[in-house]
Amino acid sequence: MPESELYARDLRGLLDAIAAPSPAPGAGAVAGLVTAMGAGLIASAARRSTDWPEARGISAQAQALGSRVEKLAEANERAYLEALAMLQMATTSGGGRDEAIGKALETAAELPLAIAEAAYDVTLLGAEAAEHADPGGAQDGAAASVLAEAAARAAAGLVAANLVSAPGDDRVVRAQRLADAATAAAKRAVAAAAPPF
Repeated sequence: MPESELYARDLRGLLDAIAAPSPAPGAGAVAGLVTAMGAGLIASAARRSTDWPEARGISAQAQALGSRVEKLAEANERAYLEALAMLQMATTSGGGRDEAIGKALETAAELPLAIAEAAYDVTLLGAEAAEHADPGGAQDGAAASVLAEAAARAAAGLVAANLVSAPGDDRVVRAQRLADAATAAAKRAVAAAAPPF
């Protein structure tokens, strides 16, 4: 099993690895990391909002989501590398090629779907923070919601790409619905955090 080095790198190393001419870390891992960062912004915004009664609960939810999606990002990178290895083996070995390709793509679709689900949850928490957090925290909540929406869209695109041979697959439909719902939540967050004129 290929080893993931996602969290073994410092920030500069991670950014360089993303920009390198290698397949990983790819869009799925990056979508997970962006979602985790958004969750961190929400946790921080909630902790700074002393007059918000639900702040502690929102912060705890955001931290739990962030921890979950960090693991998903790392698992996604591993699964992506494994899928690439399986595809390479299938194209060179001949026997069982279609089955191996199907299995690789199935695996490569499940984790982005889980990332899309987490990203949607982060957009909702970001909207809550945008509506209720103290000044500054509200803007962080809105930013987190927008970042997570982009991650949900990216993850949904990966689900569709990996299951392109299965049109109408429930996972593709679910991922698209999550992305659309994330867009609605992000719009709500941005509107809530907008300064009055």
